[in-house]
Amino acid sequence: MSDLNSIAILGAAAEAGGYFSIFKIVFTIAITVPWLWTASWINKDAVRVHTHQLLWSGLILAAGAVSLLILFLLPWYAVGLLVYIAMTCTVAGVYVAHRNKRVVQSAKVLTSEHLRSVFASAAKPKQIEAVQHIKLYDSRGRAVFAPPVEEPEKRQAYNLAQNFLNEVILFRASEVDLTPAGAQVAVRYVVDGVLQQRPTADRNEAEAVIDYVKGLAGIDVEEKRLPQTGKIGAEAGAVTIDMDVTTAGTTRGQRLQLRIVQEAARTNLVELGLPKDLLVRMEELNDRTGLIIVSGQKSSGVTSTLYSLLRRRDAFIHQLVAIELRGGVDLENITQQRCKDPADLAAKLASLLRRDPDVVMVDSCGTEQTADLICQAAVEKSLLLGCNADSALTALAKWIKVAGDAGKAVAPLKAVTCQLLLRKLCPKCREAYRPPRDMLAKLNLPAEKIERFYRPPTKPLTDEKGNPVTCPVCRGTGYYGRTGAFELLEMTDEIRDLVIQGASLGRIKAACRKNKMLYLQEQALRKVIEGATSIDEVIRVCKKKR
Repeated sequence: MSDLNSIAILGAAAEAGGYFSIFKIVFTIAITVPWLWTASWINKDAVRVHTHQLLWSGLILAAGAVSLLILFLLPWYAVGLLVYIAMTCTVAGVYVAHRNKRVVQSAKVLTSEHLRSVFASAAKPKQIEAVQHIKLYDSRGRAVFAPPVEEPEKRQAYNLAQNFLNEVILFRASEVDLTPAGAQVAVRYVVDGVLQQRPTADRNEAEAVIDYVKGLAGIDVEEKRLPQTGKIGAEAGAVTIDMDVTTAGTTRGQRLQLRIVQEAARTNLVELGLPKDLLVRMEELNDRTGLIIVSGQKSSGVTSTLYSLLRRRDAFIHQLVAIELRGGVDLENITQQRCKDPADLAAKLASLLRRDPDVVMVDSCGTEQTADLICQAAVEKSLLLGCNADSALTALAKWIKVAGDAGKAVAPLKAVTCQLLLRKLCPKCREAYRPPRDMLAKLNLPAEKIERFYRPPTKPLTDEKGNPVTCPVCRGTGYYGRTGAFELLEMTDEIRDLVIQGASLGRIKAACRKNKMLYLQEQALRKVIEGATSIDEVIRVCKKKR
């Protein structure tokens, strides 16, 4: 009977939670952490201060073990806890007093000076090391340096901007867009004319980059809604670029756009991608008086070609002038005027012509009055005219329409060009293959004369150990840079007479063929045969053109 009573009492106690307390168990485990850390520190520190390592390590371990045993055996948890704290702290305190006598003042611990230094270091912000991948220049061309250590937030923003702009340069982006999208920011690059989605960026980090870039560009950092524009510069090794900066507010936050003013707009005629035969003819035509129309669709490099033709003339011997509706780059020793309103173009052109320049570049012509001025000036001067068109014949038709009279339009006209831009295959990872005969037949290419085409790699690249790697040159795109494909329509007497007579397009094309003119797609296929680009790239660009 007594046994049954005992079992009942124990059951009631267990049911009431008297034997085990989860809180006490967890708390007891937690308070052992400082003791174990202190025991480990004493074990290492005793060696450093040349005292009895085994003695002090044994004492602190014994004090903790004994006090924990007492804590578990005593029926009063609070009393056992006080015993544990007292025993471990006493041994630790005695050791500290002992070791402090054996070291210099600066090495003592738990002194008033030591505690003050600990609290001071905790309150002191963590120093951020500045990272410089590239040299930055503000809107006034002044070199930008890292903010001082005392301004950690600005220093962090500087580092984030360095990392971001360095990646932009490494990927050779011509346009960059940061657009807020919820908690993240969408990042897009245009590389070699193709849009690339990059990994999203953290919202806070992107905002820091945007504000920092706005400050460099001379833009009001506090204005978060209205569109603003500015400029910055960057230098990475031998690469120097200027960036047009545009910011605007959206319903989700700030948006940043960068447009890189590429060196291609400042290159010479040789580097545009003209085949040797066309290059020779273009140089000869450019050296004579008369009008050359340079055409192409938007973002096809027309401005680069106009600049290149203009810069080929010696600016120290000839007076070179340019009038532009679309802002380009500043050209050294060339008089440039920007015209925001097309209606003002004729008046500005007339003003420039009164200065009697030798070579004049106009990037567009939308009125008959402007066309009259161009035709009159081209009799004695060299004129370069930009036009938006998808073929040389289309550009010719547009010019005749705006001039209002075919005879007047073609009288000073020397040539019409049209161009498109093709991505060049990466020279490091491009892959050779033999094209199918049916493909060559569709392209009207002689199969017996073509041994191979090239394309981007169709298999993942690997290192010597077989691990997948990214091509260090093109960074996995398969392409590196762009080249132009050009068609050149030279105005012979026969073609000029046919245009004036209003002949059919077929007759004009036949005359062009007689003059050995190759059309734009045929010129693009020459780039494929040479191994400069791929057939897929030609198809992509030609589909886009249509």
